[in-house]
Amino acid sequence: MKKTITLVLSAVMLISVLAFATTAFAAPVASPEHPSQSQDITTEVNGNESDDVIITRDPTDPTKITFEYTGDGKLVDWEFPGMVEGKDYKIVSREGNKITIQLLNGYSGKIVANAIVEETTEAPDSEKQNKGKKSPKTGAGAATAVAVAGAGIAVLAAARKKNED
Repeated sequence: MKKTITLVLSAVMLISVLAFATTAFAAPVASPEHPSQSQDITTEVNGNESDDVIITRDPTDPTKITFEYTGDGKLVDWEFPGMVEGKDYKIVSREGNKITIQLLNGYSGKIVANAIVEETTEAPDSEKQNKGKKSPKTGAGAATAVAVAGAGIAVLAAARKKNED
């Protein structure tokens, strides 16, 4: 009887881990009428991913997004590769190092905001170079590891019980 309960517990743990892993890593879906707050947005400076651009959504209108360049170089222009101005977005305002766009026609594709900046002559700081290449800290990896470890312990306990009987 103990073997059966241990094996059932192990199976339940394994199913739980698999169910958690599939839901934890599921991609968010945006409807065409209401673009998602977690829509895929990438910020770049001169074509390279960067954290030198801050993204702000309009709290009253999720189709309006403001991008602000905060780096040291001189901002020359903005571009949105893969998007067509007038079809996918329109420029609402452009002031200083900020640009605000509005998504059109329920656009829900990937947004790449590329700040075109004049290069400075100083050598880049290695920390600044790697700043834009860090993964977001979601905690999903750690939670999955804990769940897998729990399932592993349950399986080992079942094997140990089997050997004792």
